[in-house]
Amino acid sequence: MISLDLQLNAPCGRIPCGVGWTRTRENSLMLRDLELWFVWRGRGWMRTRTREFALRPGFCALMRPGGIYDAGQDDSAPLGIVYLHFDVLRGGRRVPGRIFADWPEFFDLTDVGYWDAVTRRIVQLAAGDPATAAALLKGVLADVLKCPSLDERSPERIPSRHERRIAELTARLASDASDLPTVTDLAKQAGLGMGHFSRVFRRITGQSPKEFLIRSRLDRARHFLRETAMSVTEIADHLGYADVYFFSRQFKQKTGLSPLAYRMHRRE
Repeated sequence: MISLDLQLNAPCGRIPCGVGWTRTRENSLMLRDLELWFVWRGRGWMRTRTREFALRPGFCALMRPGGIYDAGQDDSAPLGIVYLHFDVLRGGRRVPGRIFADWPEFFDLTDVGYWDAVTRRIVQLAAGDPATAAALLKGVLADVLKCPSLDERSPERIPSRHERRIAELTARLASDASDLPTVTDLAKQAGLGMGHFSRVFRRITGQSPKEFLIRSRLDRARHFLRETAMSVTEIADHLGYADVYFFSRQFKQKTGLSPLAYRMHRRE
């Protein structure tokens, strides 16, 4: 490594990814040089031909031509990425791929603040002072290659598309249980048939969609009873119950107390 030189290539940058960002298969197929990729914020996933990795701050990939690096993000925690394209040179000429073929591809960089600062500096220097930027990248690369490699570890399991969609649905429903959809509506939103949706939902949450909807409503009901002066009728109406008496019966069945008794008990 010490005998080799580096040449930075365009593009190099540091970006906060927008909602819906992905790295497609076409991005990998167009890669003609090496690319050092560092995650400085957010959550997501990367898939190669044979493996899957969870993306989070400190994840680093040393991507090379011929590899597959599909990636996406959790839109609730968008990724922030530094990407640096470069070639390895010897005597001013680009060296063949076999020179770096045995380098690890994936790393866990624990001091995120340091790596963010130093890669940010390389991006800043790339346009105006490429020679200094390349020299700094050479030191960074030598340091990265000494860091813990993820290549030999068992990769973390990445949730499937359907699992991510159901996780998004449950998070939204838990935060706003007013005007809850039906189970049929939830299945359509997840893009699944009713039977498949119910099986996947139970596997992820440990309960049926109907049970989850009831629990979400009653969790919100308990909140309103504790924290507001809304009447039982107003709470039932806000949560989409057509019948206040049915709401009261269901509340008592699940909690052991009527809504009014729950309110009085919590205020004692």
